[in-house]
Amino acid sequence: MNDKIKSIVLTVLSAVILLTLSVWCIVKPGPDYSDSERRVLASFPEITWENILSADFMSEFEDYTVDRFPMRDLFRSVKALSEKYVFVKKDNNDIYTADGHLSKLEYPLSFPMLDNAAEKFLYIYEKYIEGTDSEVYFSIVPDKNYFLAEKNGYLSLDYDNLVSYMKEKTSYMTYVDIIDKLSIDDYYNTDTHWRQENITDVAEYIGECMGVDVKAEYTVNTLDNPFYGVYYGQSALPYKADTLKYLTNETLNNCVVTSYDSGKPVEKSVYDMEEAYGKDPYEMFMSGSDALIVCENPLAETDRELVMFRDSFSGSLSPLLAEGYSKITLVDIRYINPAMLGAFVDFENCDVLFIYSTMLLNSSSAFK
Repeated sequence: MNDKIKSIVLTVLSAVILLTLSVWCIVKPGPDYSDSERRVLASFPEITWENILSADFMSEFEDYTVDRFPMRDLFRSVKALSEKYVFVKKDNNDIYTADGHLSKLEYPLSFPMLDNAAEKFLYIYEKYIEGTDSEVYFSIVPDKNYFLAEKNGYLSLDYDNLVSYMKEKTSYMTYVDIIDKLSIDDYYNTDTHWRQENITDVAEYIGECMGVDVKAEYTVNTLDNPFYGVYYGQSALPYKADTLKYLTNETLNNCVVTSYDSGKPVEKSVYDMEEAYGKDPYEMFMSGSDALIVCENPLAETDRELVMFRDSFSGSLSPLLAEGYSKITLVDIRYINPAMLGAFVDFENCDVLFIYSTMLLNSSSAFK
């Protein structure tokens, strides 16, 4: 076969492949949500003269075609494997592997985001808590990069600066330092979150700092469903699944959990087993990201109450604090406007804990 025929064959073959994939993309554009990446995929852009003339249409169309490309996950895996093993890149789309863990780069430190978080906390304090008999505490949960990034040659936040800056901005709260209570082994290999079975000592320390005894004996339960965390899908790399475990005892078995996510009370459980077999099994802990949840402990030997301003890390932490309280109210200000809290939460004579991960503090635009 001469060079001319080879060129024709390759051109025709490439055209056929391109046409086939294009038709496939148009006829079967794929799902609207990526389970592996845990995100909504780009939709087809609106066709208007304004969009076309401003070039927004082509930019949005490019995002759409990339998100809806046939066999997209397969190509993502090929790309990730090539970059890791062929081009020997240290990360792929900011996801890297180190010490048996997948993690995502978090850099640089954003002081405007820290200021925004501090302003939200101060607003809540001045509007609802100042002048009451409530005790107010603040704690920071380090992300995995605290243990992995710098020692493995990756850029990382200045965590000491972050902590000292937030402590100064929240001087009206008592700071509870849990960072030295944690290690990388307390986190899932493929996910951002910590393992509930490994943080009972953290819960006990937080309780001790707030003057509450939350020590308890637990039964360790293992979910019979492999847990592939958020970094697994984002990395597009083959990686061994985590094992998700959760703790139970008589207190937790008797707790009454009510979600006000829709504004109306909906009875739920400490561990939502429907979520345990859903897209993100970690959502099983206290119904994941519901805006407002109340957990009542009828076996409590005290009438003390706790209000927790939290992110997803507290989903697995809050059950471990239930032993010391008659009622725990979980508030997620990513999903409920702080101005509305007075209609749902009583801040009189209770403990109040603001506990947030370094990731959310450094990206606090998620707060309402």
